[in-house]
Amino acid sequence: MRTVVMNLSGVLRPAAHPDGVDDIGRAIYQSLVQKFRVVLLDTDARADTEHWLGVHGISGYVRAYTPPADFAPRTVAEGRLRLLAAIRASDGADLVIESDPVCAAEEIRAGYTVMLYGKPEYALDIWDPDHPKEARPWDTIVDEIERQRTMKALDSRLKETDD
Repeated sequence: MRTVVMNLSGVLRPAAHPDGVDDIGRAIYQSLVQKFRVVLLDTDARADTEHWLGVHGISGYVRAYTPPADFAPRTVAEGRLRLLAAIRASDGADLVIESDPVCAAEEIRAGYTVMLYGKPEYALDIWDPDHPKEARPWDTIVDEIERQRTMKALDSRLKETDD
């Protein structure tokens, strides 16, 4: 039987309401659990993952995988890849259902078959709760403004014609 790895964050657990459950994500889960072995991946390392699943009546999965306490990846994508490698070694990973487009791209590059669950909350990567909240350096902002001014000045479609 094939194994599907479903990321809890952003698929079953909505980013905007982490105590709730995403109805469409639940429907997908319930459909998959009928024909596949489903492993749930909780990259948030929440101690109450099993409790949250029980409260929302989510059952039938092979196991809920959470990272070890000392887990400290440099990026979200690196963390997901490390956890997926561990899951692939123990349970298999024929399909990964992912909510983060950046992580999905890295997972595809690493050889996983990925289904992107693209809710509007993730239309921009800055909306992802795992996205680093660092201010852009002022020089970078000034350079980008200047680049856009130059591009606008060179755009022939914006120049007036004498017709």
